[in-house]
Amino acid sequence: MRAIKVVDLFKTVTEKVSLKLTPKLSAIDSTITGVHYMHGHPIEIMETLAEMDKSQSAKFKRYPLIALFQDFPERYYADPEIQAEGTFHLIIARRTNNTYKVQDRYLKNFDPFLYPIYEEFLTQLFRSGFFMLQSDSLIQHTKYDRLYWGRESLFGGTANMFNDYLDVIEIRDLKLKFYVNNCIKNVELK
Repeated sequence: MRAIKVVDLFKTVTEKVSLKLTPKLSAIDSTITGVHYMHGHPIEIMETLAEMDKSQSAKFKRYPLIALFQDFPERYYADPEIQAEGTFHLIIARRTNNTYKVQDRYLKNFDPFLYPIYEEFLTQLFRSGFFMLQSDSLIQHTKYDRLYWGRESLFGGTANMFNDYLDVIEIRDLKLKFYVNNCIKNVELK
């Protein structure tokens, strides 16, 4: 049995989201260069984003962002079809203005950017063939709209705070089962 590099599966899905949506998103906001992807511990992601903010070439390669938080469990099976299943936590983030009120956040960030990325992300998870899914509308997860999310604690009492002001769709408890052959073949073809 070969291990599945899950972070690469999510990267591939995000690349498909970016390919599909970047023309539409950049027509609304010309600073958008794509839907970007990161994975790692939330503190490391926060630090990387802060470093990128200091670079003129990397500044616009941060948002919108799909970030997969690690660590996550992967349960492996002795099954010829299902290799593993996992439960994942990620965010879809876009910079925001700290003076926006709730209605502004929905009009300026959630409706034109975050919701389309969220919906396309679910569609691309389904279409990827990596996962055992019956439909993009039947993917088990919990979704939160997080308004003005960058200045409060991310996890309980720890101080994992993003430096940017963000509007975020947070996805928790995303439960996915992986097909053995599709994961290996599709990632190797990249």
